[in-house]
Amino acid sequence: MTKDSPPHEWLATAKRRRFLQTLGVGTAVSLAGCGQLSGSDEPEAGTETPESQPDEVGELTYMAPREAEDYHTIVEERKMAALEQVLAADKVGPLVTEAVSSSAYHRIFQDYDYIEILAPHDMTVSGTYQDATQEIEFSDIKQITALVDRENDQLVKLNTQTRESHILERSNEGLNMNTVNAALDNSRVANALEGKDWYIVAADYSIITAYSEEYPIGEVTPVIFNWNDQNTERVAIAPAVTTETTGSEADGNEVLDIYEPTQESPDPLRDIVDEVSENDPGDYRESAIDAPGKMDDTDWEIRRPDQTIEQNNWEVTWENTLHDACGMTASYKGKPVLGGESKVPYMLSDYEPFGMGSPGVPSGRRNFHFWDTLGLTGPGIIEKHELSDGFRLRGTYHTGSLNHWEWRFGQNFAPYRYIIDWNFHEDGTIDITSRHPTTGFRTTNGYPKYTFHLAVEPAFDSATVSVNDGSEWNQASTETRVDNSDMESLRVENADGPEQLVVTRPGDNNYALQYDPELIEYDQSMEGIADEMINDKQYLDPDNYLRDRSIDNERVYLRMYKHRDTGEGTHATTDPFAFRYTIQTKNY
Repeated sequence: MTKDSPPHEWLATAKRRRFLQTLGVGTAVSLAGCGQLSGSDEPEAGTETPESQPDEVGELTYMAPREAEDYHTIVEERKMAALEQVLAADKVGPLVTEAVSSSAYHRIFQDYDYIEILAPHDMTVSGTYQDATQEIEFSDIKQITALVDRENDQLVKLNTQTRESHILERSNEGLNMNTVNAALDNSRVANALEGKDWYIVAADYSIITAYSEEYPIGEVTPVIFNWNDQNTERVAIAPAVTTETTGSEADGNEVLDIYEPTQESPDPLRDIVDEVSENDPGDYRESAIDAPGKMDDTDWEIRRPDQTIEQNNWEVTWENTLHDACGMTASYKGKPVLGGESKVPYMLSDYEPFGMGSPGVPSGRRNFHFWDTLGLTGPGIIEKHELSDGFRLRGTYHTGSLNHWEWRFGQNFAPYRYIIDWNFHEDGTIDITSRHPTTGFRTTNGYPKYTFHLAVEPAFDSATVSVNDGSEWNQASTETRVDNSDMESLRVENADGPEQLVVTRPGDNNYALQYDPELIEYDQSMEGIADEMINDKQYLDPDNYLRDRSIDNERVYLRMYKHRDTGEGTHATTDPFAFRYTIQTKNY
């Protein structure tokens, strides 16, 4: 390839080379040899890769975050790099461009990127919004799976097949019909829906939606209408409607604005197909790929691991919560490590509710904090993955996915999707990561800032807390906040024994608090969530918990926060990124 190659081809290759130059070598598994496939000899410098090599992939094993020096770079760069190789294959492009919609999923294995694309070519809607339920049937579903060698950035294996049809039942019970009717009375909405078989994605998500300073959380809801968008420029329509009512009529509801997402949303898969249409993916093998930890291939149901897992010196019990993702209880070598209040209580976003003027440019309204109550946005733990020296429990959370894993076929609105992994290693290390992946989105919202909140309950009845500033440990006697700029690590030491938990990768802001159940939770009900979001809001601000209480020989609780400002032109819808915390057990 030369600089005379097409611009998109040259830029894509340059980007991949920059990534490969920055890719680190992990401590447990070296990525330096990931170009050679299992059972083959390392090629000499400058030699061609044997054509037979793509046949010799071997068993796939998930990469743990600590097995790469720059795990964040792999998350952020590799999905797009691998997609460019997969979508350059001649037979793949039409399966995406001719589909109703499509979503791409990325799994990170040792040495390989695994890509799965689901692309239904037909979608029908049965029933109307006035019925109790509507059925959305996806049929002629094309499934593309592929492996891409991470070091050579070469497509190694590809498999395409047609999946069975899939029906989702969408309940209309509980919809705020006042907001729906107000939206349907709007001429722009009515004209957009004319002649289409449509269904309602959302109406009355008011407890997580703000519009402006005048209309904060609880007073406006998006009423999102969706349909089969094949061969149309507009893919949906979403008016913002006030939630006030006057009796049973819609007279008290007002359409404030209308968001009309189009096919030009940043980085949809069909655009990537156009960009790589002249690229040569090279030699690859067409065969089935056995990817561990995948969704059940028969009925799309969730595979759940055992509630308690005993493995690699660990005993871990997970439990779904109403709103705080999964609670984790863990012991290592028979000694307690984590209490059940260890979890990811929420994701917080500083966001523009109804779209961007253009990528990176808010449409002019004030950004508002929006917190995603994770237990309400997904089924919690769905997968257990085997690592080279341990195991992982993975939960996937996506707004609207409570009753099914998620909209798997590209019917995704905004990037409310989080993959939360608890990685337990045989040497007593725990990595907690949250990946914010793209799925080949059909629409986009702009999210300039995310906050990932991790709560840890050390399982010690009595403990002390110390902070390492880079030169020495200093014990904290009372509740304290320590920012990452002032510390390298945080230690909780059992007052009744030698055991320690050392947070070697802490948050940007860290709070060491006395354990107080009244301040850990709020009312475990939908009403409690709505009240906390709209009225109290104490739960959202960790400084509320600093009350100058003792943490010397007390039961303690850690709240840790990481922030990601995605900046202008970068959004969770188009660019994946990750958060990570690391905790090590000592003297166990």
